[in-house]
Amino acid sequence: MHFTLESLVQYATLVTVVTGFVSLVVFATIYGRQVNAQIVIELFARYANMHQSFPAQLRVALFGSDRSLPEHREEFTACPLQYAMIVSFAYHLHERRYITNDICAILEAEHQQTISRPWFAREWNTVQGQFAMFPSFVAYMERFLPTMFKLAYEQRKILRG
Repeated sequence: MHFTLESLVQYATLVTVVTGFVSLVVFATIYGRQVNAQIVIELFARYANMHQSFPAQLRVALFGSDRSLPEHREEFTACPLQYAMIVSFAYHLHERRYITNDICAILEAEHQQTISRPWFAREWNTVQGQFAMFPSFVAYMERFLPTMFKLAYEQRKILRG
C-alpha cells in the first residue's frame, strides 16, 4: 500500500474534523454540567438565606414533626411564600430543562421534607392563591402535603366551587 502526500493530508484532515467534533461534544457536556452546578449552588444559597431569615419558632418546627405546631402569626405567612417562590423557580427551570433530572431529584427530596411539615401545610393554604396562574406548580406542591391538609384543602375548594 502506497501513501501519497495527498492521501496523508486527507486522513489528517479527517482525524482533525473528528477530533474537533468529539471535543465540541465533550465541551458541551462539561459546560452543561457546570451550568447545572452553578444553578444548584445558587438555589441552595437562596434556601440557606431564606431559612436563616425564618423566625426561630419556624426553624425549630423545621427539624421535627414531634414538636407542637407554633400558633399562626402574620410573619409566618411570609416564610412559606418565600420558600414557594424559590421552589417555583427551581420547578420552572426543571420544566424548561435547565436543571437535569438528577438535580431535580435532590431538590425534590428537600421539598418533600419541608412541604410535608404541618406548619408549612397550614401556611400554604394561605399563600397558594399567589401561584394560581401555575396550576401544574400548585399540583407539584400539593403532592407533598400531608393527607390531612389535602383533605381540608379539597373541602374548601368544594365549598367555594
